[in-house]
Amino acid sequence: MRKNSFFWVGYSDLMTSMFFIMLVLFVLTIGYLQVKISENEKLIDELKIREQGLIQETERLQKLLNLEEQFKPLIDDSSFYYLPACKKFIVKDLMGVEIFLPNKIVIKKEFLQRTLNAGKKIEIFLKELSTRNKEFSYLLVIEGNMANKWDQSISKDNTTGYTTSYRRALAVYNLWIRNGIDFRKYNAEVLLCGSGFNGLCRDEIEENNKRFSIQIIPKVSK
Repeated sequence: MRKNSFFWVGYSDLMTSMFFIMLVLFVLTIGYLQVKISENEKLIDELKIREQGLIQETERLQKLLNLEEQFKPLIDDSSFYYLPACKKFIVKDLMGVEIFLPNKIVIKKEFLQRTLNAGKKIEIFLKELSTRNKEFSYLLVIEGNMANKWDQSISKDNTTGYTTSYRRALAVYNLWIRNGIDFRKYNAEVLLCGSGFNGLCRDEIEENNKRFSIQIIPKVSK
């Protein structure tokens, strides 16, 4: 009888120990699962945020693609020559023409009206874009260019070339401002610059680089 008593006591202790071990393992497992569930929920939230970001970016890109179609009226306008490689517009009537007084930044009288007409057309175009796309803003770049000598003897990085081309772009802009042409009314910022004897999309016929170019860059407001 005594041996049986020891057996059952030992058996009872063993079962009690196993119960506690199982209980501890159960609690640990539940804790581990809760941690994993929490981590998965955070991961799901992050994926949702990324998905939303991708959707917004896709919508933004789609708007930009649609806007490209709206540039066709200006591209097809007979007053402008469009350079698709750098998306710039050049006034056809002023291509290859020295519209400024020699070595100065003053526009010749005979070219004032043509320059004004170009500004008015750009203003009308920006007004139409602004009306159609209220969520967009625009950067209007007015870039002055200069023609090199026939033998390309002037350095492309000539400082005077940069300075003069910038001041000539400024002269064009000031002419427009004096005549009530205000691009900023249509959610457009204006950037003036001069590439001098340098820059992309230069004409192979050097004389045609006596010009100023216009670039309109759309931006989606956030």
